[in-house]
Amino acid sequence: MVLLAFACLVPLGTAVTSLAQAVDPGKKEKAPKAAVTDQKVRQNPSAPDAVMTLRSVAGQEIEAKLISATGENVTIERVGDGRQFVVALATLDNYTGERVRQWMDQAPGAVAYNFAVTATKTLIDSNTFMTGGRDLKTAEWSYRVKLTNLTRNLLTDAQLEYRIVFDDEVEIAKTVVAPGKGANQQDGQMVDLPEMHFNDEIEFDTAPLQIHTYEYVPSRGEREYSRDTIKGIWVRIVKNGTVLYEYQSHPATMAALSWDNEDKLEIRVTNQFRDQFATGVK
Repeated sequence: MVLLAFACLVPLGTAVTSLAQAVDPGKKEKAPKAAVTDQKVRQNPSAPDAVMTLRSVAGQEIEAKLISATGENVTIERVGDGRQFVVALATLDNYTGERVRQWMDQAPGAVAYNFAVTATKTLIDSNTFMTGGRDLKTAEWSYRVKLTNLTRNLLTDAQLEYRIVFDDEVEIAKTVVAPGKGANQQDGQMVDLPEMHFNDEIEFDTAPLQIHTYEYVPSRGEREYSRDTIKGIWVRIVKNGTVLYEYQSHPATMAALSWDNEDKLEIRVTNQFRDQFATGVK
């Protein structure tokens, strides 16, 4: 039997110990002792399986399936009995380590990414005027979005896409009032993210969204009133076509919505966003 004596391959939930015991269950370890169990890790459901031969810096090998990764560790499943362990990348030889890192970088869902997103709605401008007893109001709103990489892995070649969800009940062009496009409209953009290390943070303002309010209170008859309403913002982080993370500012009102609108919405990519990300200007 060929032994893979990495220093840091352990079942999830145990202390760090030699990998030799994982390959040869009969091998006894000196202190610190760590029991080898059949406990399974929670697999990232979007992570692809990749079977390869892992080789240690000492030249010992094991056949294993890559499951997921975080930080400088990769979770593997030993071929043969399906038991899962955590391997420190530092214990792999250069060739094997590079292959695993390529898998982490290229395979959608391989890394268990985690982010923090906050979004603050801000009034940019407003204008109110009256004509013929009718109150017409136009307002521009924007979101200040802050994204933090909480994963102990470098994020590269990813995009951020957002949708501002709103009910478009009324359209106002100068003094002409018309019905809007209806409920649950989406307006947004997609931008390329810069490289983000652990705890790196970016911040940007979304393009202004214009909403309208119409009110008319006649001396006789029923009051006329209609207004647009912003429901919230929906943010996605995408890499290689796979959604790594999603954020909804108001899940209770947005949970039933679908991220479609590809035929209805033109996604505008602006140089302003790219320059803002690249220079770090907030």
